Amino acid sequence: MTYEQQSELSTNMNNMSTTIKIGMIGFSLQNTWAIKTHYPAIQQLSSNFQITALFNESLDESLQTIRQLKLENATAFPSLESFILSSNIDMILVAIHDKNYDPLIAELVANVQQLKFIPNHNQIKYIFLDWPLNCSIEQVEYLVQETAKLDIQTVTSLQGRKSPYVMRAKDLIAEGSIGEINSIEIAGNGAWYGYERPIKSPSYLYDMSNGKDLVSNAFAHTIDVVQYITQSHFKQLNSMIFNNIPKQELIDDNGNRTGEFVEKKAPDHLLFQGKLIKGNVPVSCSFKGGKPTKKFTKNLVIDIHGTRGDIKLEGDAGFIEMSNLVLYYSGMKVEDITTAENVEVKTPGAYDAGKEVMEFYHLRNYNALLGNIFRLYQSIIDVHLHQLKLQSQQKFAYQGFQKEGYPTLTDGLVLYRLIQSVFKSNLLGSTLDVSNLQ
Repeated sequence: MTYEQQSELSTNMNNMSTTIKIGMIGFSLQNTWAIKTHYPAIQQLSSNFQITALFNESLDESLQTIRQLKLENATAFPSLESFILSSNIDMILVAIHDKNYDPLIAELVANVQQLKFIPNHNQIKYIFLDWPLNCSIEQVEYLVQETAKLDIQTVTSLQGRKSPYVMRAKDLIAEGSIGEINSIEIAGNGAWYGYERPIKSPSYLYDMSNGKDLVSNAFAHTIDVVQYITQSHFKQLNSMIFNNIPKQELIDDNGNRTGEFVEKKAPDHLLFQGKLIKGNVPVSCSFKGGKPTKKFTKNLVIDIHGTRGDIKLEGDAGFIEMSNLVLYYSGMKVEDITTAENVEVKTPGAYDAGKEVMEFYHLRNYNALLGNIFRLYQSIIDVHLHQLKLQSQQKFAYQGFQKEGYPTLTDGLVLYRLIQSVFKSNLLGSTLDVSNLQ
């Protein structure tokens, strides 16, 4: 399925040498996330992206992946050094999910630095890190600094920003269709963290050491989207984190209980409240583990209330970055008025219930798991081609709240600092000022 047409810019420039060659770290048949998202997105954009190198701790694992997926242009490397020193890589994609990769960062930077001293050697142009960032915040800060020195662009997979529903909500708010935002309420379910655990579910999801927990993953993606569509960071926050389900019962492939229990270290409930810098808007959020107790309860609900209308985003899972959503809008659209100078402006006017507009927005055939990642890769190539066209040396360092471009490691660092503050607030039992995290 094609999720959206390529932009006019990338279509018109396909006759140029624009292929970005990707070297993947941690990509294997066992990495189901990368197989279901990164790989098909790259395949659909094969005129602009090509997998040319693989590195895993097991060389046989890389060779097996190459054979199974018929990656004819890819080479398996036995060490990270030989992988990076390959002359056939433009982008390094780090897609490791089962362990912390703090040790990887220092080795990655050291080897990329070596390339500067090799005459006529192809230089790394991009480093792409999957979210959550499975390393310490100090290592993320270090990587941001070093990639800037090395003139390398970074990408972070906060792909919830690319959801068509998120973009629609962002547009409605930006054009004033709900007026000024009064408040935001969020409720989400992270099914992994309830009383039951599928027997084949990877254990790293339930260990706090890998950044895959309810707060660092499900909540982080959601709160990033909230900041993105409202165009505001937080001013203050307060949080409470619970692990009231320290043991989960394993269930088999047919959903039957096995009677065997395993330890869960990751939290199963988060209560969060805060206020945005822009508009002093209160935001309340509750994330819990497990499926909804009632069939009519949605797994994800984001209610945005304004002075002229409301927006509701609903999803079938508490993971906004990979869930197909529905958007409901009720309000009064801004009106176009032509001034005496024949300049068209938009004005909110007074609220009139008779002019209220209702909107239901849902794409029946949209696969959000793949579609959002596909749109992320599309935005990378759009920026890349635009830079080639302008022969620009300026790197795309930070997306912030703009629609164009893609989330970078700097965007990821800002979010990481917010998540660390959520944990800190819970530990201290106090409200924190987070207005200076950028």
